[in-house]
Amino acid sequence: MLSFLQGFSIGLALMCGPWLLTGLLNPGLVLPGGRAERIRVIKRYAFVLPFLCFLLGLTSLWGGFGPSLPGWLSGLGILFVWVPVERGIRGYIERFKQRQHAKRVKAEQKVWQQERATTSLDLDAAAAQADPLVAKLQAMKRKLKQVQLDASQPDRFYTRYIKLQSLLEQRFEPGELAIQRAQSLIQDVYQSVIRRLQHQADLQQQCLSLDPEFIRRKLDNPATAPSERDALQARWVLVDNIYQQQSQLHAENEKTLTALDTTSMALMQLQTQDPGVSDADKVMQALELFNQRVSRYEYTPNSRKPS
Repeated sequence: MLSFLQGFSIGLALMCGPWLLTGLLNPGLVLPGGRAERIRVIKRYAFVLPFLCFLLGLTSLWGGFGPSLPGWLSGLGILFVWVPVERGIRGYIERFKQRQHAKRVKAEQKVWQQERATTSLDLDAAAAQADPLVAKLQAMKRKLKQVQLDASQPDRFYTRYIKLQSLLEQRFEPGELAIQRAQSLIQDVYQSVIRRLQHQADLQQQCLSLDPEFIRRKLDNPATAPSERDALQARWVLVDNIYQQQSQLHAENEKTLTALDTTSMALMQLQTQDPGVSDADKVMQALELFNQRVSRYEYTPNSRKPS
């Protein structure tokens, strides 16, 4: 056994040189996955594997020096088996993660689509044009569908909008200052929402123009030339940045939905008949405070929005 290990360590050490030279020419051929970078080739075949061969050979010298031919041949051929097997395992793990992510996204979308009391924005032209804000939400829903994005958020915002309008009509008289103030704040909040939805659609158009599926497919191909791989990697960084910005915008819209739900709950509990209660002012203050935070997010220089 010790002689086999000695031969194996010698054979593997001898193969590190040719694999290192091959990797310097085309890193994708000798690396099992991940970024095909020459620095990874150097670390793997100039330092890590030679050091492991040295330790293996050193610890197998207890019975004297006598490497066996089977061990030597095994060391020469192990990399031709090891790298493809590791590449296959890494690819399986990556595909498994992608499938799990796709299932999770699909489940979340299904929950959003099945959200209770969600009213569809698929209105006729006359109904949509009756309220300019509803018309804008409907236009944003169409645009999100065109760029292959989830179009459930406009429906959910529309549901909150008609619910808020109904609650305001029930709780206040048409001429009251409170309802005018609330309508103004709601309009401001929804304008911010529409800007974020528009930004999401614009980012998705940029993403589609970069063709992320093609980039990922070329990066996963070990035969891709190093110069092309570097360019593709730079484009993938842009795609990743777009995904992060879209996630941030989506999260901001979810926060807005939560704030609108909180406002609706406060309005439902409002007792306007009691002259000693200042609940209306509290509701308006809460909505106004949230609108101010939204405005700071929208207009603060050097914000998370791209330039």
